[in-house]
Amino acid sequence: MKRYFVVFAGLLAGMAGASEAWAQSSLSTMFADVIMEYVIPGKLYNLRTMRNLPYRVINSGAGPVDVDLSIEIPQKNHLKLDYEAVPDLAWVRIVPDKLHLEAGQTGIADIIIQVPVDPQYLNRNFQAHIMCRTAEPPPGQVTGLAFLTSLQSRIRFTIGGPGPAEVKRMQKKGLYQTLNFTLEPQSQPVPGFLEPGTKIDLIREKGTSITIINRGTQKLKFSLKSVRPPDEMSAPSGYEKAPDPAWLQVSPKTIKVNGGAMKGAKKMVLNIPDDPKYRGKRYMFVVQAQFSEREIPVEVYSTIYLNTAPLPAPAPAAGGTGSPVVLSSTIPAVGDNAAVQLSTAP
Repeated sequence: MKRYFVVFAGLLAGMAGASEAWAQSSLSTMFADVIMEYVIPGKLYNLRTMRNLPYRVINSGAGPVDVDLSIEIPQKNHLKLDYEAVPDLAWVRIVPDKLHLEAGQTGIADIIIQVPVDPQYLNRNFQAHIMCRTAEPPPGQVTGLAFLTSLQSRIRFTIGGPGPAEVKRMQKKGLYQTLNFTLEPQSQPVPGFLEPGTKIDLIREKGTSITIINRGTQKLKFSLKSVRPPDEMSAPSGYEKAPDPAWLQVSPKTIKVNGGAMKGAKKMVLNIPDDPKYRGKRYMFVVQAQFSEREIPVEVYSTIYLNTAPLPAPAPAAGGTGSPVVLSSTIPAVGDNAAVQLSTAP
């Protein structure tokens, strides 16, 4: 799924006046309003490293200044339309939370976002505020009244889907209603142990198939192929991502599915190279169905788990008269509680 950042960079500025003992300062930031979409639960986002978007504070005053940075939950009357306040300040962090800026200096801090993995937050829109305040002057350094600067910026994000503005745009174009499809099953094991160096049609020989179900009303066109898993998709314990997704060829490469109908791949041919290093492995393959006829590509995935055959047992020495050589190996297959035991004897 594509992720989007929309940045509204407007100058926020504040003035602070004080006595002669506390130099006049002026702070500003271009970090006014940042919008994120398709935020993945559990994933850590650092706006500086991902989009070169740190929080910058400029001291354009005549003297040095200390500033405090913090994340705050916005009051209801400060929320933008269709957004709700973040329920937990731990979702958004700013590092460091204190800066010392000389006259004319720009300070930088990282904005870090990580939302919990919880279905109740999916497709909801949240807002948090970033506050920048001049620190209280040290005791004894102010002989008169000091005025402190305060800047407020917004960070808005949608978990697992498009933001409110994008949803309205898609609804206006009639696109959102058409995107109601799945790739089934979402995951499945291939029975048995597959021999490297042999072409295997998983549909015909193993009964492994995938089907696109279009629950919308309009006819949709999809591309279908084996792909490298997205970064956020990890292999389960005991498995590893297939070294080369091209080992699995899916056909046809494009499928048109009428509204309220389903259609599946006709062939899924697996051809793992005949190399000892690919034997005795447990691989995860990922098949992607992508709808890309509009401005916003949308992908869904199906995972396939398989076991490759182990190395064959060594042949006994010619003319040997000793005891039979027995090679025993127990390899659990996906979805099987029982184990498969291989043995070779002369």
